[in-house]
This record gives sequence, C-alpha cells and structure tokens, in this order.
Amino acid sequence: MTNKIKMIALDMDNTLLRPDKTLSKRNTKVLQSLHTMGKSIVLTTSRPFPNVQPFLSQLQLNQVNDYAILFNGAIIKNIYTNQNLINHVFTLSDVDEVFNLIHNIRLPIDLVTQNNVYSIKDFGKSGYVELVGKLIPYSEKLLSELTPDLMFNKFVVCATDTELNYLENVLQHTPILTKNINFVRSRRNLLEFVPNKVNKGAALSKLLKQLSLTPDSLMAFGDEANDYSMLSLARVSVAMDNAIPSIKKISTNITKSNAEDGVAEFLENYFSL
Repeated sequence: MTNKIKMIALDMDNTLLRPDKTLSKRNTKVLQSLHTMGKSIVLTTSRPFPNVQPFLSQLQLNQVNDYAILFNGAIIKNIYTNQNLINHVFTLSDVDEVFNLIHNIRLPIDLVTQNNVYSIKDFGKSGYVELVGKLIPYSEKLLSELTPDLMFNKFVVCATDTELNYLENVLQHTPILTKNINFVRSRRNLLEFVPNKVNKGAALSKLLKQLSLTPDSLMAFGDEANDYSMLSLARVSVAMDNAIPSIKKISTNITKSNAEDGVAEFLENYFSL
C-alpha cells in the first residue's frame, strides 16, 4: 500500500511546524528521505510565499516538479521555476460589500498579496502582524491610499474566537454578499477569505492532474477547518492530535500533536523508515 502514495500534502502551522513555528530536525529528515525516494512533498498552507520559502530551503525542495500551495489554494507555485500554475486574486471592487459588513461589526481587515500585507487603518488595529511575522513587509494603509487595481490573493480577519463565530454566522446568513468568496478558519483566531471555489483540495486536484497522479496517490496532514477539503480528497488523511474535532472525524488516521512531531511519527511508521 505504501508505494501507492506519490504525494504528501502538509499543512504548516499547528501541523508540520512545532508550536514555536520551527521545523524540527526529525520532520526535516523524514521528509527529505521521502523526497529522495521520489515522493512529492507539497507544503499546503494559507501562508504567502516569503513565509514558506525558508522551510522549502530547509527541506531542499528545489527540483523541477516541486510545488507549494499558498493562500489556502489560491496559488500553486513551481518552486524550481518560480512560476505560478494558478493565481486566483481579488480586487477591491470584488469585496467592497463584504468590507462594509465587516466594518459595521467593527472588526479589523488585512489584505495579503504575494509580497505585502496591508492592514486597513479604517477598520481598526489588527493583531495579524503578530501571526504573519517579519518575512513579508507589513504596513498600515487607509483604503483611500490603495490603488483600485490592487490585486490580492486573500484578506483576513484576526479576532477572538467568539467574534469570528459571530462574523461567520452573519456571513452564512447573507450569502448574496459571499457568492464570489470562500471563507474558512485557518486557526481559531483567524478567518481567511479567498476567491470562490478556492480551497486546498481544489488546488491539490489541479496539481495531481499536472503530475499525472490521482487522489488515490495522495496523503495529507492537517488540523483546522481550512484543511477539510484536502483531507477529504486524500486516500490517506491524517489529523493531528491537536486538530479540531471535525477534522479528526473525517480523517482516516490520527497522529501525535505537532509538538510531538506527529508528522514524522506517522510517516516513519507508514513507510517503515
């Protein structure tokens, strides 16, 4: 059975990475070994490329058919050529009505492009800067300071679990505002918005076809709601012990937590490494 798996898709935060946001030596060694054996190792994340690139280098993923999936599936990037296989974007006019709704609820918004993060000053102070880190430029802007033709791959609302539960409920009851938008939690304090029909599973389906593979050859690891689509797609789906209950429920396997190198633990056993 193990030789049927040709691609391993990995969420990063709270899955592959340890709680301190580092990639452990154990996880690194296992994934490098599997890559050497010919397995496609695909970091499948909500992060922008600058926040993924150091880990790709650590894993030595730089071959012709090495890819990363970014922004919850909005971009599939060939690491070797630096070209995008797909690139789904918003413009400001696409989201003005949803922005008005979020503004009325008094929640912050950050726009994320391939190379920059813009915190919208009109919407109040955001805590997203603490999550996105220093690898991508972060600046505060008024909406009026942004050009109308600005293209961005996602926008996010960083708030408390209770506030995001309320926002999700409002959005679910106003589908006319979100008909061209997909929104999903990537963690309990972060709600992410991408163009309609964009998700990790759809991006992986596209990448599998690009590499002449099928979902029967896919293994995926995740912990949060934004991992649901790829775990549902994969032949072997692995939830972390720290995953939310709904993710554990739909996965074929559960491994140890990200703090215990659960990815390496499962792969070592599965592939008899």
